[in-house]
Amino acid sequence: MHGIKGGRLTTTIPASLTTEEVEAVAQAALQDPALRVVVAPSGIHALAAHQTRTLLLGQVDLAGYRLDPANLNHPLDEYTADAITDYLAYRRDHWPNSTNPHLPISWNTATTTTAVGTFWLDKLVRPLPVGLDQLRQDRILEETIASGADSQHLTHVFSLGATTSLRCTTAVAVSAAECDVQR
Repeated sequence: MHGIKGGRLTTTIPASLTTEEVEAVAQAALQDPALRVVVAPSGIHALAAHQTRTLLLGQVDLAGYRLDPANLNHPLDEYTADAITDYLAYRRDHWPNSTNPHLPISWNTATTTTAVGTFWLDKLVRPLPVGLDQLRQDRILEETIASGADSQHLTHVFSLGATTSLRCTTAVAVSAAECDVQR
């Protein structure tokens, strides 16, 4: 086989957030309904940033306590339900006539049907000590530990690919091995 080179797959192993980082994000989110409505889906439901910014109102069922981005149909926790309820009130106060179908909207998108852009999202989370991707990774790691590092469970719950599931289960296995060595 000429011209084909084998390579080694290099993967980074995600690390859990510190208690201080989580508390700083929670405190900041309490001050801003828009920040809270984007932090909750990433930090609790492990939605990717693009899923959060393109979340449609029709994918939120507050009465049935369900969140259905990309046909994942998650049970909706109280924190996220409260964040969405507060944001909807904020949204009604600021843009009472908006027909934008997306949950998060901005001054620029309130009169359109487009999702908020990455610039808006980046500016919103810039003051936080961690980004939405780190919140998402932390939530996936938490679920990895709770599920006993079951990669099929992770794939089903979060729609992860095989490589991402492997990274998470590897992170938990390495962490458990380090704990055993230190005992």
